[in-house]
Amino acid sequence: MNDILVITVNYKNTAITENFVRSLEKLDRSDRVKLVVVDSESTNETIENLRLLLQNSTLKSLLIDSASNTFYWGGVALALQTLDLNYANGPSWIIACNNDILFTQQDFLKQLIALDPDKYPVIGPTIYSSITGKNLNPAMAKPINIIGKFYYSILFLNPKTARLIHIIRKMTQKLFYSVFKRSTPTSGKIYAPHGAFMIFSKHYFTRGGWIDDNFKLYGEEITTAEIASNNNLEIHFLPELEVSHVEHSSTGTNIWKDWFYHAKETYKYLRKAYL
Repeated sequence: MNDILVITVNYKNTAITENFVRSLEKLDRSDRVKLVVVDSESTNETIENLRLLLQNSTLKSLLIDSASNTFYWGGVALALQTLDLNYANGPSWIIACNNDILFTQQDFLKQLIALDPDKYPVIGPTIYSSITGKNLNPAMAKPINIIGKFYYSILFLNPKTARLIHIIRKMTQKLFYSVFKRSTPTSGKIYAPHGAFMIFSKHYFTRGGWIDDNFKLYGEEITTAEIASNNNLEIHFLPELEVSHVEHSSTGTNIWKDWFYHAKETYKYLRKAYL
């Protein structure tokens, strides 16, 4: 019986996905997992590499290739569409995560299986950043307020001013937290979990929840939070569940511009659809 469905998306670099798979298959109760890997913007090389990886893995698995770039959340949506699950009788838990995640907690799956799916429609675990060592969850404890909306309206004027505003905000936060010690997040209900690793129970889907992929990048957190809220589904931060996120620290001009335009496009959609 597959109690847990894990969905991740590969883009170009299959070595990252290999590290992900190796860490997952070593966990206790990995026999209760089905892994789906979506190969976004597939090439002959990536398909062959992933096919061999999954063929030699101890995990039950499925490879889905896509000639176009699905991006992250679009890849998750494609996997669910391809599987065409009967959620009521399907896996108790569906994990959607980046492929640069590493499972470092031996009993992670065992702990998850022991939880009540009815009680936890959406879960955000502890996600340790490989760059800072800090926990990335909860991503948002509360919804975006009026001040937040004003901040984003200024931020997305153009990429140059956005970068300056971003740097000033980071410096201000660092100064503030050096004077006023930041409290450690505790378990409980939150607004939005970090998008790198989200756990959905089957009840998220049977009670009206869905995966909104009407954007390219950076919208999975707020769309999930708003869809959950609209369907009276709770999102919980459970720090006892732990994974590691091997984040990329590149901040070059081209990378910044890509982030800016994707984020601006997504925020425009979020304001129209949810905010």
